Amino acid sequence: MSRRPPNTPFRQQTLKAWRPILTPAWVIATFTAVGCVFIPIGTVCLIASQSVVEVVSKPYDETCCERFCDNDERRIDKNPCTIKMTVPERMVAPVHLYYSLENYYQNHRRYVKSRSDRQLRGETGLKPSLLSDCAPRAFANAKGRDEVANAINPCGLIAWSVFNDTFSLADPDGRQVAMVKKGIAWDTDVSTKFRNSEETGTNFPPFAGKDCSPGSGQCAEDEDFIVWMRTAGLPTFRKLYRRIDIDLEPGEYALTIQNGDVLSGRGERPINRWTDAPQRLLYPVHPFGGHKYAVLTTTSWIGGRNDFLGYAYIIVGATSLLLALAFFVKHKISPRKLGDTSYLLSAFSSR
Repeated sequence: MSRRPPNTPFRQQTLKAWRPILTPAWVIATFTAVGCVFIPIGTVCLIASQSVVEVVSKPYDETCCERFCDNDERRIDKNPCTIKMTVPERMVAPVHLYYSLENYYQNHRRYVKSRSDRQLRGETGLKPSLLSDCAPRAFANAKGRDEVANAINPCGLIAWSVFNDTFSLADPDGRQVAMVKKGIAWDTDVSTKFRNSEETGTNFPPFAGKDCSPGSGQCAEDEDFIVWMRTAGLPTFRKLYRRIDIDLEPGEYALTIQNGDVLSGRGERPINRWTDAPQRLLYPVHPFGGHKYAVLTTTSWIGGRNDFLGYAYIIVGATSLLLALAFFVKHKISPRKLGDTSYLLSAFSSR
């Protein structure tokens, strides 16, 4: 008796609860209602998705290879490289230009954690020993001293592997299409999470030749860099590069891809500012069997083109209607006699 639970509704599991009695009529009505609601929703989602105009290029890592394409050490890319993208119908603004990477595992645990948010927020005085999550990209010189001058800023694998191909688009008449960069990153990232410090760009090749001073809008404050730092959850992903605020008419557009900077007096071939040598490669994906694509797409009220949600609603709705029909036929052909539910209700009310 000393261990007997108190006689309370909670301890005796007699709390008031709704205990529905699922009669055939209720089951058939529920499945019918689900089907009648889900199928129209799925149809609307599917129509919206298929109204999106999307143009995906061929893998330009293959198209832009010039020589030694199967040799990672000797490979030479066309830089700059121009590919054609055919717009089949009018693309109503805003049109978005994405770059897409395939077989690129940004969701790897070690890769995802390899960053320093303190550095990215603009904190200073962070020695390499305080950047342990960034290994193996924390020390500029692994045998050097533990001091700020020997730290990579920004450190980590995500920043070190930042995507640095650039794109320009020309219409069928050869005129450059204006593209907008501002607004491609999340507002919260731009306003609070990424700030340059006086140390930003230290021992960091991708920021060579850029103004990394606080408030410059370059380096860690650059929206292209911010977009890259928000890692993708799947091995094939897209990242927004630019927004186009004019309609694109049908026709063949020329997309020019470049890596590096063209300096006056140094010829037409882009220069790697870190090494001061001609840049012979575009962003490399061939060592791990990846591919690169460019994507032009419009959007609808539901977002980009993705038919999965619409088909999912339609399939669930159709399945519910089929089940409702099957239960109805079964109930009419061989009904099962139900017990008197009043006994159940009286038993519940007496507890």
